[in-house]
Amino acid sequence: MLLKGWNLLGFCLLCGYASTLRSANLYLTEVTPFAFVKDGKGSYDGINVRIAHELSRRSGVSFELVVVPSARHLLMFPADKEAYSISQAENFTEQEGIFLSEVTQFPIMVVAPRGAVLKNYDDLIALSMERGIGMMRRLSYGSFGQDERVRKVEINTLENGMRMLEAGRISGIVGSQPAILAAAEKNASANLLGPGLIISYGSHVMRVRPEFASSATSKTISSTLLAMKNDGSIARILDDFLKEPKIGLQSAK
Repeated sequence: MLLKGWNLLGFCLLCGYASTLRSANLYLTEVTPFAFVKDGKGSYDGINVRIAHELSRRSGVSFELVVVPSARHLLMFPADKEAYSISQAENFTEQEGIFLSEVTQFPIMVVAPRGAVLKNYDDLIALSMERGIGMMRRLSYGSFGQDERVRKVEINTLENGMRMLEAGRISGIVGSQPAILAAAEKNASANLLGPGLIISYGSHVMRVRPEFASSATSKTISSTLLAMKNDGSIARILDDFLKEPKIGLQSAK
């Protein structure tokens, strides 16, 4: 009877632990190469999608992936009750989503058309005075968004910005290196791109709605992401997507 009682207690404890790791919404922004529709079949692939799948497999946390455009991500995640988000660090405040872990880091860069001069930050300021630098709404890219010396033009998506660049409506475009290169490839505009200037470094981070920051699920996610970074799992996923840039990158000076 005693053994049977211990078995029953163990079963109840396991059930209780499993319930703490129940399914939760994980919001991802639909932007190549981080999360995008694969082959037009309705299934998603991308850096953050693969990280989410590996995170779920290793942590035991079941995620319901909610892949939406940036504008909807910014609205839907803070309005959810128990939810997680992988997105650019600057997308949310601590009141909207508590930081759990950095997921990836990448250069933030400005690219210009072929033939433009873009060797340093002074060149960038001068270039922006012509037609402006295309920049996604609500993003600041460190101090770049507040730098009044740089003229900026709001764009909805990087693909839209790439078309504006090709049409000569803007003088350059700012974004993460992976996303800019993917947008150029998607628009078949890689031959348009000339010099690129790295202005800062950004990161995608995992956040959780504040009231669930100390939950068992959040602690498991945080520790699993750290293990994935340490054992090279995230680096291997990045290697599958990121190619050597075909543009001349410089660091801002």
